[in-house]
Amino acid sequence: MSSPVTPPNRHLTLPSHPTSPSSASFFYRITVGSKVSDDTLNSCAELFSSNYGIWGEEASKISRFTKAGQQVKMTGARLRTQCLSHPENTVLVTCHLQVDPLENERPKLCGHAFASMWDYGENKIGWVTQLVVDEAVRQRYVATQLLQTLKVHAPFSRINIVGLVSSHPAACNALAKYAGADLKDVDLDFIRVHASGILQSSPISYLNDAQLRGTLFEDNCDNGSISSVFTKFYVDHAEPLRVLASYQNKGQWCLGELADGHEFLAIFPIAPVSPIEPIQFHSKA
Repeated sequence: MSSPVTPPNRHLTLPSHPTSPSSASFFYRITVGSKVSDDTLNSCAELFSSNYGIWGEEASKISRFTKAGQQVKMTGARLRTQCLSHPENTVLVTCHLQVDPLENERPKLCGHAFASMWDYGENKIGWVTQLVVDEAVRQRYVATQLLQTLKVHAPFSRINIVGLVSSHPAACNALAKYAGADLKDVDLDFIRVHASGILQSSPISYLNDAQLRGTLFEDNCDNGSISSVFTKFYVDHAEPLRVLASYQNKGQWCLGELADGHEFLAIFPIAPVSPIEPIQFHSKA
C-alpha cells in the first residue's frame, strides 16, 4: 500500500465586425458525471473529432478502419464508455465562447476536460482522461483554465496527486500549472516511484493496461523517451512535435522525446485546496 505523499478542421465563427472587448467572452461550466447528458457528450465528441488530430502512418496497426491522414473520430457513446464509465467519480468541465450576447447567439463549445478520481493507498488521485481545445482558440489559456476549474468541485479539493497521459506538451503544461509545478523541473523520481501503482489502482481500463516506457522505467531505453506510456494510439505527431520543439528550445521540458504510438506521462503531487462554499444571500426582513 502506498503512503500519503506531500505535495478538415472546423473553426469557430468569430465576429466579422468589431466588437467591444466586453462582448466576446469565455465561460466555464463544471458538471458531475451523473448529470452529463447525451447531447453534451455528442457535442464533446464533435469537438474531439474536429480538433484532436489525424491518424499517423502506422494507424493501420490499430485496425483496418484507421487510416493514415484521416481525422481521429469520436462518438458520444464511445466517449461515455471511455470517460464516463464511473460517473459518480467523474466530472466534465466545458468552455463556451459567447461572441455577442445581444445577438442571442447560442454559446459555442470550444473546449472540454474529463477528469476522474480514485484512491491510491491513502492518496486521492485526480486524472485528466481527455482534454480538447478548438484550434481556433488555442494559445488563449483555455486548457489551463479548464483544469483550474476542477478546483471548484468539492471532491477535487481533496486531491493530492494529479496526472494525465497525452501526446501534446501543452496538455502537460496545463497540468503542471494546475499543480503549481514547472515543466523544466519536474520531480521525475516521484513519477518513477508512483506511476505503476497509480495506473494499476485506476478504475480506467486503458490505464491498467498501459505500458510504462522511457529511462524512468527501462534500463535499455535509447529513443530519448524519459516518462512515457506506450498506448498504441498511432495519432500523427507533427503538431505536438512542433510544440515540443518550442518547449525544448526554451529549456522548458524534461519529459523526453515522443515516440510513435506513445504519449507523455505527467504526474504531480499537489496540496489539497479548500473547497469553495456556496455564496449565501440574505434579504432583510
